[in-house]
Amino acid sequence: MLPRMLLVTAAMSCAMAVAVAAFSDREFCDVAKQVAIAAEQDVGNWIDRKTRNAGIIVDCTDKVVQFKRFTYLPTTAFNDAWKQRTSTSWNARHCSSAIWREAVKTGWKVQLGVWSADGGHASMLAQCD
Repeated sequence: MLPRMLLVTAAMSCAMAVAVAAFSDREFCDVAKQVAIAAEQDVGNWIDRKTRNAGIIVDCTDKVVQFKRFTYLPTTAFNDAWKQRTSTSWNARHCSSAIWREAVKTGWKVQLGVWSADGGHASMLAQCD
């Protein structure tokens, strides 16, 4: 677990260096891919009592980073209150980071995709003001 945490920390440190200099889509893409590789070790790990990590997909051509989650919540739980709470948390997590905020502001789509055991799906994009 410690080596994986160190890899993610190192990748995000590189990302912060990218943020300090002029933002580069290519460099951000490289860092996002490294974060996705590190996150593969966490696929299947529980995020909370009902949600598991399902990986990260990085598409540099379309400028998309998608964080995938699988939940045992029924699709009916994806109501407006859930969407508001999840969106607020998602935005706070990514917009409080200089590199993720800059990526969003330069057109990268930082997406959360949540799939339910009953076949439902919800997704949201980070939006930084």
